[in-house]
Amino acid sequence: MASIPANDLSACVNQVLEALQHQYPDADLPSADWVLGARARELGIRPKGQQSANGSCRLLACSDGWLAVNLARGSDWELLGAWLAADGKVTDWAGLTAALAHRSGPALLSRGREMGLPLAFVQRPASAGAEAQPQMQFHDVFQGDSKYLQCSSLQGAKVVDLSALWAGPLCAHLLHACGALVTKVSSSQRPDGAAQGSPMLYQRLHAGHQHRVLDFSEPNQLTVLAEMLREADVVIEASRPRGLQGLGLDRETLAVVKPQIWLSLTAHGRNAPNGQWVGFGDDVAVTADLLHWTDEDRPEFIGDAIADPLSGTFAALAVAQAVSQGRSGLLDLSMAAMAGQYRRKVLESGAALVCPLRVPSRAD
Repeated sequence: MASIPANDLSACVNQVLEALQHQYPDADLPSADWVLGARARELGIRPKGQQSANGSCRLLACSDGWLAVNLARGSDWELLGAWLAADGKVTDWAGLTAALAHRSGPALLSRGREMGLPLAFVQRPASAGAEAQPQMQFHDVFQGDSKYLQCSSLQGAKVVDLSALWAGPLCAHLLHACGALVTKVSSSQRPDGAAQGSPMLYQRLHAGHQHRVLDFSEPNQLTVLAEMLREADVVIEASRPRGLQGLGLDRETLAVVKPQIWLSLTAHGRNAPNGQWVGFGDDVAVTADLLHWTDEDRPEFIGDAIADPLSGTFAALAVAQAVSQGRSGLLDLSMAAMAGQYRRKVLESGAALVCPLRVPSRAD
């Protein structure tokens, strides 16, 4: 993928899908247009300059650059007063815009990330070759002959999907299209918000999958899940490392002895301190400078939570290639690094980054 020119994000996704199709000629794979635009079409949304497509993330000016603030959860608004050390509550975007105008972006970024806010900071367009971290790391954890997978194809492979929202479920959807048997596992306390937020996309992504809803506060149900994870050929999880560690369901605590691929799909990677940072598709894209910059050097969003579909598509290809090679281990994929790779690929082709969405807005 990396060496083939592509002049826009749709072409990048097409290349990934074509590589997956080459491995699995009979797979019924979606188009790049569907991958990047299905949710936007369902909801009738698109980015509006410095406002993300779904409206939860804004690019706000601060004294030394631009801060992407993604208030995707109701609880995020409750943290703003403490984050800004303000006397009163900040209850709307206008108040937040005014509060940030004369403050330092990096200082706010550091403090906010420690509090669990999904944030990103940019100053000016970076060069085409700029890249903060590798796109993918594969950590082999088995010794001797036992480290090799017993299967060399996704046909009939058992996949347990612990992820939610978009990137992880998209990866699982593509693996299922290639013949994998996917079981989605949801927490009864924290159901997948995408089921209500974009129900059509949710149904499409999970069509044909088995679905288990478990109570993660019940030890017996955690025991059931632990056994499912040990028996899987592929595990997909998209939580920060401490999330599964707290439940005793991380790869190390489970002491998995069966060769398998464990895909860890995170916002900023697993290593400290990045592994504790919260991130969603829009702010993660800003971290990678996957943005359109105007002639006045103002950053603007492109796509709908663009780091999600880009990462989910590439993750599926990475898993498929690892399976074909018989590899086993932890596949560490950072959405921020992946978004940076796509950005660099387009810019190195000599093209400009443009929004891949071609959908009307309900406001039009």
